[in-house]
Amino acid sequence: MKKIKKYIVYLISLFIISLGASLSIKANLGTSPLICLPYVSSLITKFSVGEVMFVFTLIFILIQVILLRKDFEKRQYLQLVIGTIFSAFIDFSLMLVNFINPVGYINQMLLLLISCVVVAFGVLLEIKTEVVYLPADGVIVAISNVSNIEFPKVKPFVDSSMVIIAAILSLIFLGYLAGVREGTVISAIIIGPIVKILKKYLDPYLNF
Repeated sequence: MKKIKKYIVYLISLFIISLGASLSIKANLGTSPLICLPYVSSLITKFSVGEVMFVFTLIFILIQVILLRKDFEKRQYLQLVIGTIFSAFIDFSLMLVNFINPVGYINQMLLLLISCVVVAFGVLLEIKTEVVYLPADGVIVAISNVSNIEFPKVKPFVDSSMVIIAAILSLIFLGYLAGVREGTVISAIIIGPIVKILKKYLDPYLNF
């Protein structure tokens, strides 16, 4: 029963992360780092964000295998399944929040900050269940293991790197900055620390 509960919480965490990412898109101040690169790529390729996310799932798994080599756990190949589910959650979440259209900069910023907290909470649940890492977070965990640097400290670096790549691709293929604004930078900087803060206060209650 405990194992079933863990898997249920894990699936919930994936949905929460996808919901937070979708809220960042609706804030229209620049998408969160998690969704920034897939979002820009979807604009370039005309595929849905979820479909592009699946492609990145494959890329992220490959990066982990290269970094960890023999230390890459075989169960982490399940990230392929999880990545598929998460990709579907992304498109579903975008449908759910389609009615949200904040008016005014303050409301947009408020929605962006809410999206950061939502993503951070989802990431915390995902890590605490210790089932299978979401591919993007698996890359961060892999870098953390190889470099011996804590996850919350590695995440801003990886997030910022994905934002820079998204900005470059956007300028090259679209001719303008799509999905990359001040909100993207804010998300890249604060999501990691928020995970750390939530972990500090919620750890005693998150036993799965």
